[in-house]
Amino acid sequence: MAVTLEQARALDALARHGTFAKAAAALKKQHSAVVYALRTMEAETRLSLLDRSGYRTRLSPTGELVLARCRRLLDEERELDALCEVARSGWEPRLGVVFDGVVDAGPILRVVGELTRARATTSLHVTAEFLGGVEAAFVRGEADLMVSVLPPRALSLSSRAMAPLPARLVAQRGHPLVKRGAAVGDDDLRREVLLVVRGGDPRLRLPTAGLGVQTIVSLNDFHAKKTALVEGLGYGWMPEHLIVKELARGQLVQLAWSGGASSFTYRPRVYRHTGRALGKAGTRIMEALTRPP
Repeated sequence: MAVTLEQARALDALARHGTFAKAAAALKKQHSAVVYALRTMEAETRLSLLDRSGYRTRLSPTGELVLARCRRLLDEERELDALCEVARSGWEPRLGVVFDGVVDAGPILRVVGELTRARATTSLHVTAEFLGGVEAAFVRGEADLMVSVLPPRALSLSSRAMAPLPARLVAQRGHPLVKRGAAVGDDDLRREVLLVVRGGDPRLRLPTAGLGVQTIVSLNDFHAKKTALVEGLGYGWMPEHLIVKELARGQLVQLAWSGGASSFTYRPRVYRHTGRALGKAGTRIMEALTRPP
C-alpha cells in the first residue's frame, strides 16, 4: 500500500476547505477527481478516513491521524521542490521571515527592498510576531528564518548574533513614579500598572519579572504600549530605538529604580534550520542582519 501525493493533496484540501467542491477548486481539479482520489485512498489503506454521517463530510479520527502524516509528506515534497529550484538558479522559490516586533524592522525592510530592486525571483513573506509567538510561527513552518530575542526551544537550529538592543524602564513625565522626584522602590512599582506586550515569556528574564506587580495590562504590540505609556496609563519596558523622540522631548522618562536595574539589553539572533541550505535571498538577509555596524 502506498499513499500517492495526489491522494495526500486531496485529503489535505478537504480538511482545509471543508467541502469537496471547495477542495476541488483549491486544487484546480474536477469535483469527481477529488472524490475518486479519497475513495481510492480509503480502499487502498482499508481505513475509514471520512465521516459521512452528517450534513457535511469531514475527516474521521483515523483520517485526522493519516492527515498529519500526509502533511509531512507534502512538506517533504515542497522542500524537495525548493531544493531543486535553489540548485538550478540559486534563488529560493519562497522565503519566509518571522521577526520579533521588539526588533528594529528597518534593517529587515531595507534588505527586502534591496532584493526587490535586484529583481530577485524569490517570493518573500515577512511577518512580525512577539516573543513566544515568533518561534510558534517558525515551528509551524511559516518561515525559514526567525529573528528572536528568546532562546528557542526547537532543536537543530543554527544562529548568528545581531546587534544588541538596549531597553529602558520608562513612564510618562507626569506619572506618579516620575513625580516622586527620587528613586522608586519595589513597593512603588508593585502598586502601579505595569504595561506589557502579549506573549510575555519567562525566558526573557526582565528585571521586573519577579516583583509580583498587582496590576498588569497586556497590549497587542509595542506601538500600542508606547501610546499607553505616553498617555500616562502605566510604566513599562520599551526598546530604546522605539522611544528616541519621546525621550528627547521629555514625554517619557527613564525611571530610577533603587531595587534593580532600569535598563535591559535584548540580544536578538537570526535562526535557521540546521542542514537546510539557504539560497541567495536567505543568505543576503542573514548577512545583512548580522553585519557588524
